Amino acid sequence: MMMMTLFLLFGILYVSYGIFFLITLFRTIKSGERRPSDAFSDLMMVATEIIYTIIGPIIGFMRFDAFGHEIPFAKQHVLVIILLVIVGSLSFWIARFTAKTSNPFFRILVSVGLLQGIVLCFITSIHFLTFIPLGIIYPIYGFELLSPVFALFILSREFYFYNKTEFNYDDALPYRQELGFVPIPFKIIQAPVFTRLIIYGVILIPLIILQMLFAYGCGQDIDAIVKAFTHSVGFVFSC
Repeated sequence: MMMMTLFLLFGILYVSYGIFFLITLFRTIKSGERRPSDAFSDLMMVATEIIYTIIGPIIGFMRFDAFGHEIPFAKQHVLVIILLVIVGSLSFWIARFTAKTSNPFFRILVSVGLLQGIVLCFITSIHFLTFIPLGIIYPIYGFELLSPVFALFILSREFYFYNKTEFNYDDALPYRQELGFVPIPFKIIQAPVFTRLIIYGVILIPLIILQMLFAYGCGQDIDAIVKAFTHSVGFVFSC
């Protein structure tokens, strides 16, 4: 009875923490501030970013097959998922510390990496859907089940601010514009956000293929990215 009460208390605290995080996140988006204005909220945001883009995934992959019959990713195919997570998380932290970098080619690559992380978090959140309540009730044992959900919001927010930032490239392009030649990266980065999103999605396809080929070279099946989900046990996409 005592243990159940403790788990319930942890669950309530976890939900309260999640609500505070979401309120802070949407408040920064609404105000257009990249970072929260008060020190406590900023500290909580930084802690959440570290926990759910670094610590949570590491712990999750260390013990994803340690809780009985249900396994979220097929063990023999999980390498490609780890690779996708690394690219998404790394893109987030690069974006986090290079917000003022104006190089269009660099910003496109980082944005595509962020988009990959967002797509992966969205799919994984659905895949974990039936077990998310357990991650709330038993946060000590399963908090990483909510990592994709938290990371989805974290990466989406960073993607928003990273692509909202505008730079003046007029000084870098005077003679090229006169000659009628503007490098493609400059055209992409100056395009409307929706157009950029479509282009990022197109670029994302070969990026994912490259990661699949890398995993294939490491002994994974060429379709391991699909089998990692479908050959899991007890989750939404398990077959």
